Order: sequence, then C-alpha cells, then structure tokens
Amino acid sequence: MSAEVKRALVESNRRNAFWPCLGVFLLLACEHGIGLKNLWAQHQQLQQTRALQDQNLQTLYQARELSAKVQDLSLDLLAVANTNAAARQIVQDFGIKWNPGPAAAPAAAPATNSPK
Repeated sequence: MSAEVKRALVESNRRNAFWPCLGVFLLLACEHGIGLKNLWAQHQQLQQTRALQDQNLQTLYQARELSAKVQDLSLDLLAVANTNAAARQIVQDFGIKWNPGPAAAPAAAPATNSPK
C-alpha cells in the first residue's frame, strides 16, 4: 500500500460519524426507555386509583342504603313507641328522636302552625 492510500484511509476513519451517531442514538434510546418506564408506572397508579374510587363509591352507596334503612327502622320504632312500652324504653335508652330534614321541614311547618 502506498503512503497516499494509507493517509486516505486514516483520514476517512477520522471523519467517520458512525460512533458519535451510535452514542447519541444509544443515549436517546435510554432516555426514551426511562420515559416509557415512568409512563407505565403512572398508568399502573392510575388503574389502582380507579379501583380504589370504585370501591369507595360502592362503600358510599352501601352507607346511603344502610342510613336509609336505619332511618326507616327508627321511624317505625318511634311509631310503635306510642303504643308499646318496650319500644318506648328502647327509644328512651338510645335517645332516638325524629328530626325532619330540610326537605321535610317546610311541608310539616304549615301543618303545625295552622290556626284552630
């Protein structure tokens, strides 16, 4: 090989952009992989949050149902307490009182304030 050919090969090797491009590509691939990993973790956290919200909604609906049933039972017990001594004793022991809510109060107010 002649000296000129060797010099041309050395110069072409110096100007080869393969290794810097490969390095940049690998760095970008690593950064993208980390971003995908974080995105996947956020997705999993969102799924867990949605599951917890569903459980909380079910618990809330059950609590509302239970509250309505207890209210109905308490009203029935108050009605029975007018004629039954055992029911009257339960009402007194537990301090059960009927307090109409905001929706029931305006309807009951005219009936109690009517002149006789």
